[in-house]
Amino acid sequence: MANFPTIFDLLARFDFLRGLPAAYLLFVTTFVIIVARHWQLSVFMLAAQYLIAGLLFVDMLDPRLAVIKVLVGQFVCLILYVTARQVAWGQLPVDVSLEEAVQLRRQLQLRFGQFLLPSTTLFRIFLALLTVVVVYTLSQRAIFRLPAVTDPVNLAVFILLCMGLLGLSLSTEPLRAGLGVLTFWLGFELFFASLEQSVALLAVLAAATLIAALAIAYLIQAR
Repeated sequence: MANFPTIFDLLARFDFLRGLPAAYLLFVTTFVIIVARHWQLSVFMLAAQYLIAGLLFVDMLDPRLAVIKVLVGQFVCLILYVTARQVAWGQLPVDVSLEEAVQLRRQLQLRFGQFLLPSTTLFRIFLALLTVVVVYTLSQRAIFRLPAVTDPVNLAVFILLCMGLLGLSLSTEPLRAGLGVLTFWLGFELFFASLEQSVALLAVLAAATLIAALAIAYLIQAR
């Protein structure tokens, strides 16, 4: 009979990612969520983001509670993925012809040699890179230091809050904006976990995460 690894075995296996490496990986996931053209990649990055945040939660919570945080995050991503697939998110509406879609896409693209990029992609990349630089700079200053948190958590909270707000402000689509909301909320949960570790309050925050995911899924369906 196969022996499945325990929570503590997994933590020992990924110990090299705990601390600052996890915070730096959040730079990558939040950046991709903002600039990615395909919603599947953005949802996958959100799932990875919850896994990485779990490595930071274990420094403040009982590992079993941290795993629950991660599982809630994966369930949220599953809700968004299934909902987006059901409504064929990202595909052409039935009242738009292929010729009209091609013409509109050409109007919104910029050519770089043999490559075409949506004009909004460059703008997103610029703002995301600018936000990364600002976040890293501010997180290193003592005046912006959050109370009762370690350096990795301090940096991670700044990343999630600021990049989440940026993602929310750059889109009116419920899926992309929803990813920004969930990223921001994850940063809030990470900060709050350093201040309060009661099981009841953590359950309330997890329930709020699920409610937010259901609200986003409803807006996706309505759209």
